[in-house]
Amino acid sequence: MKIFLDTSFLVYLLIKTPEIADELVRLYAELTEDHELYTDILVLDETVYVSKKKYRIPYESSIKFIDDYILPYVEVLPIGLMEYLKARENILKYKLRPSDAIHLAVIENNGLQAIVTEDEDFENIPVKIIWLKGD
Repeated sequence: MKIFLDTSFLVYLLIKTPEIADELVRLYAELTEDHELYTDILVLDETVYVSKKKYRIPYESSIKFIDDYILPYVEVLPIGLMEYLKARENILKYKLRPSDAIHLAVIENNGLQAIVTEDEDFENIPVKIIWLKGD
């Protein structure tokens, strides 16, 4: 299966909170072994930003995490005009924030089948959701 990794998954994998660390590491290992994994540059940007703003993780640590643990296993898909045009529709159709609408456009325009996320804004999209919280 072709799966998109959302920011929430990467952030939680990076910070490894004790309550979910083992489960997240297991899930990531399973995903890298059994599926084709994708993300976009906006997710990488959000991961670095959110990790610093919310969890006080230095930029350097987030960048090293992405370089060492994400980029070797996850293809980063481009965002261009076609994604913007699709995102415009997604904002109105699914009531998504602009960045989430762009992620969905990347998913749709590249034929991906699922997203790993904790973001409830994705609840009503036409893509399989692999919830971090186990719902």
